Amino acid sequence: MGRPKQFLDLLGCPVLSYTLRAFEEASEVARVYVVGDRDRVEGLVREYGISKYAGCAQPGESRSLSTRNGLALLEEDPLTIVLVHDGARCLLTPDLIRRVVTSISEPGVDGVVPALPVSDTIKVAEDGTVTETLDRARLHAVQTPQAFRFGAFRNLHAGPAERLRAATDDASLVERAGGSVLLVEGERTNIKLTTPEDLVLAEAILNARAGMRLGAPS
Repeated sequence: MGRPKQFLDLLGCPVLSYTLRAFEEASEVARVYVVGDRDRVEGLVREYGISKYAGCAQPGESRSLSTRNGLALLEEDPLTIVLVHDGARCLLTPDLIRRVVTSISEPGVDGVVPALPVSDTIKVAEDGTVTETLDRARLHAVQTPQAFRFGAFRNLHAGPAERLRAATDDASLVERAGGSVLLVEGERTNIKLTTPEDLVLAEAILNARAGMRLGAPS
């Protein structure tokens, strides 16, 4: 995008304001911590009235190192549920948050991730030549927020930085440690803003939601 995605304009508001609003409206969430530019984050929090905001940490060199920095702010009971979310997924809903939190409470579950079945055929290639076609019936595209128990999750992030840099998402750390990660249904509209075209789609989704609210019976 050429600049931090979290602060791009989306229908007159910063992307991150939509993300924070979803957690603000979710009754299951008590506190919200952010990893990013503290001055810009706290200015946004004040402007948009995010009452659950509890602190901001500096980003790390990789996704999991940023998560570790965020976890360092928490002083919670080890059994507290922690949700880790990508700020660029600004269209999540409180309903998705609720499903993820409810599922992490099930016995024997160490992590929960929202996901959608892959609809495209996926091929593995080397040097431009296909070497394998994967069975898409077994493939899922993973989203956030991902849920974990704070104590065990923090311990996993206390490991070597090299291992954290290699993790493509937080749930993979739990998987490598032998933990059980449960999939719950994600949302088609919970897109990650990656390219300028994604902004166009995000605006269309927000406009459609606004139209649905205006058309709802009073």
